Amino acid sequence: MKPIPAELGDKLLDAAAVAATGPGLSMSMDDLAKASGVPRATLYYYFGGKDDLIGFYVGTMMRRMRGAVAEGLSHDGTSTEKIETIVRAVLRTFAEYPRMCVEMADAVNRLDDHAQVMADMQVGLILPTVSIIEAGNRSGEFAVDDPTLAVIALTGALHQVANMDILTTGSLDAERRADQMVPMLLKAIQP
Repeated sequence: MKPIPAELGDKLLDAAAVAATGPGLSMSMDDLAKASGVPRATLYYYFGGKDDLIGFYVGTMMRRMRGAVAEGLSHDGTSTEKIETIVRAVLRTFAEYPRMCVEMADAVNRLDDHAQVMADMQVGLILPTVSIIEAGNRSGEFAVDDPTLAVIALTGALHQVANMDILTTGSLDAERRADQMVPMLLKAIQP
């Protein structure tokens, strides 16, 4: 796959974000060309086919999720505040790209190299968040026996709630959900 120009990437992401429901990953390249305003020939120039396009969407979502974790890591506050920052940033990412949120697991499974995506997730998302939990354990903010399992449960809860909202209401109010979820999630990891 060739490097994707930013303007093309934005058009494709906008087309993916138009509706929370609809054909999603089953959308044909022709339908995507119409929805994005990108000529079909341009799509095929940059993407060898649908699998490359799915790889682009998964890669984009992974970069956004890594950005959410980086936002938490760069926060100067306590471990508790860092986790809250990550939760809010992850939910905002899901709200910005609802279709990709809903179809992420299927998209990863459809890729030939889904093991690599999972390894990237481990390095870019799981391990940095685990380091925050471990720091919170050391400072006494948290009391978590298995930080990796806690992070997987946390991200799973965020994804599940986001999916529920997107599929039942067509959108995700990220700030409202974060206000509800942050106290619950923190209570689960605090002493």
